[in-house]
Amino acid sequence: MVLLSKSDRPDIVDGRVEYVTVSVLALHRDLVPYIAMQRSQGWQQMRILPASSRHVGVLGLGALGQAACRKLAGFGFQVVGWSGSRCEIDGVACSAGPDEMAEFLARSEILVCLPPPAEEARIRLDAALFAKLPRGARLLSAGGRDHLDQDALLAALDDGQVSAAVLDVSSEEQLPKGHALWSDPRVLITSHITGMI
Repeated sequence: MVLLSKSDRPDIVDGRVEYVTVSVLALHRDLVPYIAMQRSQGWQQMRILPASSRHVGVLGLGALGQAACRKLAGFGFQVVGWSGSRCEIDGVACSAGPDEMAEFLARSEILVCLPPPAEEARIRLDAALFAKLPRGARLLSAGGRDHLDQDALLAALDDGQVSAAVLDVSSEEQLPKGHALWSDPRVLITSHITGMI
């Protein structure tokens, strides 16, 4: 008998992969700045790159991370993955352990943070991590609540190190009213819906 945690159930994983896929496509096709342009009634065309020229890094290769890698590779993205321990996924350049983290981050033009519960404590999305990403990287944070340094993200957005972010989780289940992330035009916030089906 195999016991699955709620997060490893196939229906939950499928629903979460849908969310990851639509979010990565939104980041890839610059929907976050287009939404900001609509709000300001502005019009500017953004440069479009094919998926095959974009590297997507998946941080965390549990059941969800592996399924997300396979789905994103199917869209033609150059997918790279990182996990605390070595694993193999067809069509994905996998890295493992702290010694390979910097190289993984340097290739992650879109960083997807999906650490499985066993790895959440080791992952910290902070200023040091953001500095290792390519300049203008995009971020999807859809993992646990405690690994995102929200102040560091705001600083990275202001500096241009990170150009856009989709956040499904925050340090509190709901950001307090008036928090700077709510009104930041470079950020799209969803209400912890990654796993809802």
